[in-house]
Amino acid sequence: MNFDQINEAMVPYPELESPSFLQGMLMGLMCGDADLKESAWVKRILEEADIKSVKESFLLALHDLYLEAEKGLNGSGFELELCLPEENESLKFRAAMLGQWCEGFLYGMGLVGQSEDKLKGDVAELFRDFGDIARIEILELDEPTDEDESDFMQLMEFVKIGVLTINETLNPVEGSPIMTQQPPTDTLH
Repeated sequence: MNFDQINEAMVPYPELESPSFLQGMLMGLMCGDADLKESAWVKRILEEADIKSVKESFLLALHDLYLEAEKGLNGSGFELELCLPEENESLKFRAAMLGQWCEGFLYGMGLVGQSEDKLKGDVAELFRDFGDIARIEILELDEPTDEDESDFMQLMEFVKIGVLTINETLNPVEGSPIMTQQPPTDTLH
C-alpha cells in the first residue's frame, strides 16, 4: 500500500492529515498497546476525525495499512516501510511527510497513555527525537543538494530503527526457553 493509494482513499476525509500521519498514528498506537485490534484502530480513527459515513475503499486502505504495520513491527525489521511519498516527489514534500509521520506516531502513543514522562532511557530520547523531527524545518529544501537527499535517507532509517527499538522495548517478545542439556550420566569405563 503506497502513499498515493492511501491518499486517494483519504480524499473524502480532509480532517485526516495525510497517509504519513495516519500510518504514524497507527504504529504509535501499536507500539503503545501491543494488543491493539484492527477494529479498535479503525473505530478510533473514525472517532478522532468525527467521520460519520465511510467508503469501502477507505476501510480497505485502513485494513491494508494495518496488516502492513503489523508485519513491519512484528517481522524481522526489514519489512517496516514508512508510508511516505515516492522519491520522484520533492524532498521538501517528503521531509514534511516524515515530520507528519513522527507527529502521528507521537499522537498515537499519547492516545494510549504513553508520554515522554513515563518512558525511560533510549525510548524517552527517541520520543524527544521524533518530536524534533515532527517540527522539521523544510524552508531550506527548495533547492536540495545531494547531501540533503542523503541526510533525508539517513533520517528515514533513523525513524525506522527508532520505531523498532520503541516497539521492542515496550513489547518485548518472549523468547523460547533455552534447553540445557544434562551431561550424560553413564561414564566410560
